[in-house]
Amino acid sequence: MLSQVLHTIREQALLAGGERVLVAVSGGSDSTALLHALMHLASSLHIDLVAATVDHRLRPESGAEAALVAERCRALGVRCEILAVDVKVARRPHVSWQEAARNVRLVALQEAAARLGCARVALGHTADDQAETVLFRIVRGTGVAGLAGIPYQRGIFIRPLLDVRRKSIIVFLAKRRIPFIEDPSNTNRHYTRVRIRLDLLPLLCRENPRVVEALLSLAQDARSVAVGATRGPSGALDLTSLPRRSAALIQRMAMQRRGTRRVSVRDGEVVVSYGNVRFRPRAELRQDPSLCPGSPESVLVAGPGIYRLPGRSEGRALQVEEGEHPADPPSDFAIFDATRIARPLQVRAWRPGDRMRPRGGRGSRKVSDLLVDAKIPRDQRPELPVLAAADGTILFVAGLRPSEVGRPQIGSEHWLAVRVV
Repeated sequence: MLSQVLHTIREQALLAGGERVLVAVSGGSDSTALLHALMHLASSLHIDLVAATVDHRLRPESGAEAALVAERCRALGVRCEILAVDVKVARRPHVSWQEAARNVRLVALQEAAARLGCARVALGHTADDQAETVLFRIVRGTGVAGLAGIPYQRGIFIRPLLDVRRKSIIVFLAKRRIPFIEDPSNTNRHYTRVRIRLDLLPLLCRENPRVVEALLSLAQDARSVAVGATRGPSGALDLTSLPRRSAALIQRMAMQRRGTRRVSVRDGEVVVSYGNVRFRPRAELRQDPSLCPGSPESVLVAGPGIYRLPGRSEGRALQVEEGEHPADPPSDFAIFDATRIARPLQVRAWRPGDRMRPRGGRGSRKVSDLLVDAKIPRDQRPELPVLAAADGTILFVAGLRPSEVGRPQIGSEHWLAVRVV
């Protein structure tokens, strides 16, 4: 299992090394295995671990379970915080208890990560969770994007166990005699996902013993389409990351694109009415941060200072300053309310598909369009440093107005200032 986790982290570029990682530990088998796996791999990955367990307060025993998880983490030498949330307050009409719990849990974990200086939050979703999610969406009705299932990374959240089967996790824990907590909700057939796990999947396995692998393969193909199907700066359809075996999906998807009248797939090349797109090997793709969202080609903002794009000692950089009122922020900087942006921040290059809402604007726009409006030459755009929040929100791009997100309010007490140097 450990080798698979390490392979996933490196293959999907989930960690760059040097980060502090917040591990979400419920005490169940998956999250417990995740914590122990990352502890084993911490030295080779050059990461520092802290843990958090969320008390949803939906069951009388949840508080005691959270305390037990925290105690077990501390016994392993890992700091653990208990995050108490109120799911009842957050629940809305037509939102299930499980969905409401998930929403408040992710918010609590993101806030804890910002407070503890964590660049990533590791979640314990497994390959079985992936298969169940894909099947759940098929049953409910979905398109190609929905078939992609659970992403390896979204914002600061990463899922290192997403290629690991649950049976491997149970073996891993049993061999090491690692205890875990059984959540009674995992056997409550009131929930659709539980019925899919306990009833529908076993039934499908009788027809095809490898149905889980089939669902995972389907998710991989759909994810490849979702990653590759972006418009490049010239307006051409960018399918560079798609595997060749997804040709049929490419054709169906491209035909649905407005303005596409001719689609053909030739040896390694997709031709559409608005241009040609060439395939490139995945290894080459991973080396190109502009084509690989979520890649490690970024620099964390640890505090005031000057930050350049990774690997570049020259060119434009961002100067970041912080302070508190009544001291005035510098006048030639873009100013943000530091309490209204998700930490930690990162400096990275512009990526096709980036969007932001310029300050004073009415809505979100593509950064590429804003760069055109600002008359910034195309060859200079890859060199422009971008300041992004932990949730992926673009706050500042060199040469553009700052984002509406984080605009200082009357009475703001903590400011963050940014400028190009």
